Amino acid sequence: MRTPVVLLSIAALTAGLSACGGSEVFEIGVGSCTDSSQLQGDEVSQITLIDCAEEHDVEAYASTQVTGDTYPGKDAIREQADEFCLAEFTTFVGVPSYEESALFFSYLYPTEESWNDAGDREILCLVISDTPVTGTLRGSGL
Repeated sequence: MRTPVVLLSIAALTAGLSACGGSEVFEIGVGSCTDSSQLQGDEVSQITLIDCAEEHDVEAYASTQVTGDTYPGKDAIREQADEFCLAEFTTFVGVPSYEESALFFSYLYPTEESWNDAGDREILCLVISDTPVTGTLRGSGL
C-alpha cells in the first residue's frame, strides 16, 4: 500500500509569527492551495497560500476534528488521520483506489502543544502532486 508522502504536525503559534509573510497554519481550510516547499520540517506554523488558479502542488481537500479533552498522542492522531484522509482521497480525486492514483496525500495534525495552548483539534488532509497544477484536483481522476 502507498503511504502518505509527508506527515506534518501543527506547531503552536507564538506572537509575531504571522508577521513573517505567511498565513497562520490555523487559517488554512479545505480548498486552500500552497506549494510543497511550504511543508518542510516536522512542524508547520505558517504557510504562504497560493490562489488555486495559479500553479501549486498541494491542495487541502478534507478536514475532521479529533474528539476528547485530553491529547490522545501522536500515534493515535496519525492513525485517525491516515484512515480519514485515505477514505476522503478517493472520493475527492475521483479514483477507484489510492494505489491507482498518481497523487499522494498527507495531512496537518495538532501537536500536544497546539492542542493545549490553541485548542487545536483539526486534521487537515492535503493532496499532493509531483508536478505543478492549476485549478483544483477535485475530480481530476489523476
